[in-house]
Formats: sequence, C-alpha cells, structure tokens
Amino acid sequence: MLSLTKKNEDQLDVELRWHSNFRNFERLPDTKVVRTKFFVNTAAIVVTIALLSWTGYREYHIRSLDEQIAEATRQIDTNTKQNKEALRLSQIFAAEQKKIGDTENFLRVPISVSGFIDLVGQTLPKEVSIEYAEVRLADRNSRLFTLRGLVAGTRDQASGSASSYVDLLRAHAVLGKLYDPNN
Repeated sequence: MLSLTKKNEDQLDVELRWHSNFRNFERLPDTKVVRTKFFVNTAAIVVTIALLSWTGYREYHIRSLDEQIAEATRQIDTNTKQNKEALRLSQIFAAEQKKIGDTENFLRVPISVSGFIDLVGQTLPKEVSIEYAEVRLADRNSRLFTLRGLVAGTRDQASGSASSYVDLLRAHAVLGKLYDPNN
C-alpha cells in the first residue's frame, strides 16, 4: 500500500495529459480589447493634468493680483505728493474762509455803531439826554444795543417822555429792526 500512495514522475505526466483543461494560460494570447492598466493610467494622467492646470491658473491669478497691487502702489506713490499739497491748500483755504466768515458776520451789522449813534442823536428829544451807550457785537445772533439816559421833568412827565421816545425808536425804519420783539 505504500507503493500506491507514492507518486513517481511518470505518473505526473500521465495525469497532466488526462486533465480536462489542456490550455496553458501563460502561452495563450490576451483577449481583452482595452487593458485595465490603460484606464488606470488614463485616469492618473487626467487627474495630474487637472491638478497642474488648476495650480497654473491659481499662480496666474496670484501673479495678476500682484501686478494690480504693484500698479495701485505706484499710483498711490505718484498721487501722495499731490494729495499732501491738496490737503495743505485745503487747510489754508478753510482758515481763510473762517476769517472771511468772521469778517462778514462782523460787517453784517444792520447798522454801524456810528450810524446808530447818529440816528439816535437825530431822533433824540430835547428833554432826553443819553449818558451811556453800549454796543455788543460778539455774535451775529446776539447783538445788543443798550442806551441809558436821563429824562427832564417830573416823574409822570419823564415817564411819558421816555415811553414816547421808545415808541418813536420802535417806529423808526432803521432803528425799529434792532428792537427785540420780546421786549
């Protein structure tokens, strides 16, 4: 029984001949139309080209942005001197405009001080004498003309004369504009 379990080399050849599949796979030609390696290589090449294209586009975009930044910086450097000069001239203009505005406000008095005194003197009755006249021109909206004086006569006569003089000043064409409507 021992001899039956043992195989010799002659028996191996015989068994191979009686095998149902006689093909030698290593020697047979390949029947695939398109190889799998082709798809793998093509996919790898497409992905590589796509990544290189994307990287190239990004680099081109970054380069164009750098050129735009450089151009903007050149323009800023070019315009810096002009801007500083324009700011300096604008400050000078603002200062001069403030001076002119202050002068206009000062000169926009409805009546000059000498004109006020002259008109008061022309309208002054004989029984009234002015002791003190004050003019405050500090602000355009708060100009103040103040007169203080004495009226001759008794108290009743003086009171009547002062009231009639105040009414005369309020009715005057130029001096009437100076009165505060609240007083």
